[in-house]
Amino acid sequence: MDVDVSYLAPESWDEQMPARFRWLRENDPVRWSEADGLWIATRYEDVAYISKHQDLFTSAEGVRPGLKIGLIDEAEPRHTQLRRLINRGFTPRMVANLERSFLEITTAAIDSVAARGHCDFVEEIAVPLPLTLIALMLGIDRKDYDAFHRWSDDMIAGDGTKDPAVMAKAGAAFMQYSAYVREVIEDRRRQPREDLVSILTGAKDEGILVQLDRRDARTQEFSEEHKGLANDELLMMLTILLVAGNETTRNGISGGMQLLIENPGERQKLIDDPSLLPSAVEEMVRLVSPVHSFCRTATQDVVLRDRTVREGQRVLMIYPSANRDAAVFEDPGTFRVDRNPTHLGFGIGTHFCLGANLARMEMRVAFRELLRRLPDMEYAAGGPVIKPAALVRSCVEMQVRFTPEPVARSA
Repeated sequence: MDVDVSYLAPESWDEQMPARFRWLRENDPVRWSEADGLWIATRYEDVAYISKHQDLFTSAEGVRPGLKIGLIDEAEPRHTQLRRLINRGFTPRMVANLERSFLEITTAAIDSVAARGHCDFVEEIAVPLPLTLIALMLGIDRKDYDAFHRWSDDMIAGDGTKDPAVMAKAGAAFMQYSAYVREVIEDRRRQPREDLVSILTGAKDEGILVQLDRRDARTQEFSEEHKGLANDELLMMLTILLVAGNETTRNGISGGMQLLIENPGERQKLIDDPSLLPSAVEEMVRLVSPVHSFCRTATQDVVLRDRTVREGQRVLMIYPSANRDAAVFEDPGTFRVDRNPTHLGFGIGTHFCLGANLARMEMRVAFRELLRRLPDMEYAAGGPVIKPAALVRSCVEMQVRFTPEPVARSA
């Protein structure tokens, strides 16, 4: 088996990748990749250590080689300042409102397929659930949801590819999304609503009004460290929110259903005892690991195990590998709804996923309703179709069948 593949190239993430990771964990857990010009970290302990030591392994040089994408690339203290702004959109009251909205979204999606007895689970359930919620959070018009879906998919497809057509499509999607979001930003300045964009455009950080790149006399008096978000900075933040709030949760839901279909005994445990759902969601995230890999850059020479990572060299953290480390998880390849694991699927440390609790809520509500209404779902045609991807898991199709629901039992 060849382990000297490019771990940044989407096409390398084929059906052989789990076996490569197992070999690396057992034989060479911190390995130099000539193909990528960086180190590959595959063990839980190492990924956690790198993540928690921003002083040694910074994200400020980019979490993807050659690409800066905003919030998750920020160093301290700016990263924490930006997170504090976004957290204002996740107060207990707003999260409670979002859960009510998400139940309505979930109910509508299940209603649309329940009487039919079959569907493409990805396209008709996993895609619309998180996409509709993130669009709602950003205050996007419902008529534009299809465009958001397309822009998100095209942008994520551009990661690591060398295909000029795919790169051009990704660039065009970003430009179209940027133009759309700039109009939204300006609209919220004039007429604030109760959505995340309004919160960010009118945020107060430590008592200082953030007037996104309005360079009036008052703004000019701010010290550099207290200046608010520039338009470009806000745009990149909203791009991350679209992709992270959509692609990762979508694949968490599709991957979670795959695990339930392939482990009917564990699924029955959840049907019999829905109180196990929070634990099951953590186990789903561990085994699915929707985010595949992120980079950090060494700020000085650091020894990891017996390898010396030189200052300026990058380390690629492999989350699906770390989350199946037998040194941490007993029988790591087995799905157990009552395991409630401490996994790295949402990261760890100061860059812990900002939307983790939102994603947990979405998966908990989605599977509660799916198991209540369509409890016998199974594959209709060969199982999930997984598109190779180096950044985020990409399940593009999963044909399923189930006993039709004769009368909608919407909550």
